[in-house]
Amino acid sequence: MRWIFHIDMNSYFASVEQQANPTLRGKPIVVSGKEGSRSVIVAASREAKKFGIKTAMLQHEARRLCPQLIFVEGDGAKYSYLSHEIFELFKEFTEKVEVYSIDEVFLDLSDCVQTKAQAVALASKIKIEINKRLGECITCSIGIAENKLLAKLASDLKKPDGLFFIDETNRAELLLTLKLTDLCGIGRRIEKRLEALGVMKMKHLQEYPLAGLIQEFGHHYGVKLQEMSHGLDNSEVVSFLFEPAAKSVGRSYTLARNTFDKEDILAVLMHLCEKVGRELRQEKLAGKTIAIYFRYADFTHYGWRKTLMGYTDDSLKIFAVAKNQIESFRFPKAVRLVGVHASNLVDGYNQLPLWLADRKRVKIIPYLDKINDTYGELTIKPAFLLKSKRLKKRVGGFKL
Repeated sequence: MRWIFHIDMNSYFASVEQQANPTLRGKPIVVSGKEGSRSVIVAASREAKKFGIKTAMLQHEARRLCPQLIFVEGDGAKYSYLSHEIFELFKEFTEKVEVYSIDEVFLDLSDCVQTKAQAVALASKIKIEINKRLGECITCSIGIAENKLLAKLASDLKKPDGLFFIDETNRAELLLTLKLTDLCGIGRRIEKRLEALGVMKMKHLQEYPLAGLIQEFGHHYGVKLQEMSHGLDNSEVVSFLFEPAAKSVGRSYTLARNTFDKEDILAVLMHLCEKVGRELRQEKLAGKTIAIYFRYADFTHYGWRKTLMGYTDDSLKIFAVAKNQIESFRFPKAVRLVGVHASNLVDGYNQLPLWLADRKRVKIIPYLDKINDTYGELTIKPAFLLKSKRLKKRVGGFKL
């Protein structure tokens, strides 16, 4: 039998802020953008969750639920640093550590656990070590099962600071109590398609003909849905030491106000392209396909995708794709969010450009990156950004 642990850090960003600032402990706080902005809630503390505040909720909705709510601006560097420390801790138990997100991991402990009692004891030890090294505010919920699907489900069933075990003694009965969307891999869209087939509950999915699922969802996902309904999952825990290369690099940003103003939109895109280019260069990657997309005020989407003749990690070349498209485009609705990402990536890109001007730029870019790394983001920036008078000084964007 495999022994898979899913470890989910509780209210992670909010807990980190409470650990770092004792005056926030015991109070309803949320991690978001600047208070009064149009940012969504990224994380809510346990105290805030008691008021019904959830991730992705709009700020004014959260404030309405909890008038005394405290807003804390996110600190990505701090969260990433602590996550790295946590991952290093897990490596002391096993090298089979799969980083599922910044606050979630899978561990395959089959080599050091033989019984349920040993698994529970080891999970308790992990919890103690997290508290000891990171502080009492940082807790986690742990799910233990024979596969990743059930382990993730288990960690969701007893929060916060919980420990839950799924095996043959409770699996069948537990699955029948679930909503379809309780299983990782079934989102709202899939749920709607299943409901159209008359599949309303887990029992219906278990009994639905496989041929019908394959006809609706294709062979791969049709088979997967039926296996999931019975709690089956053969996927391996893939150590982050051997993770596949990134498939894309991107950023998006919600504007301070809905706008038709192309200058404002392009200024934000320039910031985002600079961030995408910087990350590509840091990871020694280059992209061939550039996608620019928008979310309008009514939350509909639109965008373009262009595949270049060659690969690039140059922020200005990425921006040129956006600029050329936008300058000749008339926005039918006010723009709320803009984003850019590079895909079709190649690793270890080091091709020398043909033209002399491009060769000079390739030589100078590492020095520009070093200056910005040392003295702060956009200490040296493209002249295009000087045109914008209304743009906020800092446009962080979110990783995609």
